[in-house]
Amino acid sequence: MHSVRLLLLLISLLITNACTALTITPENKNDAEAPALMHKLPKTVESFDMQGFKYFNDGAGYSIRYSNARKQRLADLYIYDVADENASLAHKQLVLGSTKATMDAISAAAAQGHYANFNVLDAATHAQGLRTVARVQATYLRQNLASYTLVYQTEYNGTLLKIRVTMPDNESNRDSREWDLFTDTVFQSVISELDSTSLDQADPIESSEL
Repeated sequence: MHSVRLLLLLISLLITNACTALTITPENKNDAEAPALMHKLPKTVESFDMQGFKYFNDGAGYSIRYSNARKQRLADLYIYDVADENASLAHKQLVLGSTKATMDAISAAAAQGHYANFNVLDAATHAQGLRTVARVQATYLRQNLASYTLVYQTEYNGTLLKIRVTMPDNESNRDSREWDLFTDTVFQSVISELDSTSLDQADPIESSEL
């Protein structure tokens, strides 16, 4: 059941991310409703500025948007928990499984006509310390405009993290290392805050009497 829900969620994310009309709450509005993590992340990363947040309709997680309006670039960070039934899977299995679900969702969205000329350029994984990060590059047409998108996925202590960066397809954007640097910075910031939250919630250590 969860795999079906995850696939539908990923299809929804892929479709809405490709649309400029995606509704997202600006960071300076409904501040009390914003995810706590949002207040801890950097407001500017590389050439991107934080814009706002959006909770998933089914309550499975939320997204935080960064953008560069002048360059027509969007970067959405998605954060959601690993399903209970998958909690026993190893880190790499979770990353690869989540990436496969994303690719299945892309194929389904393309088959439904949400993308035209969708083409996966490269799909690979690399180690980042003890973590595995999946990276997928693709191109497609949206309203007859050529678009370039990258999807990065990883997992940390039961939390799945995904970043999708979307921009016009041109040689400069394809050759830029900014997307990798942006992703590394944001992932590390999220993980640092997850660690901090975990320590805050841990039971205090009682000192033994000597």
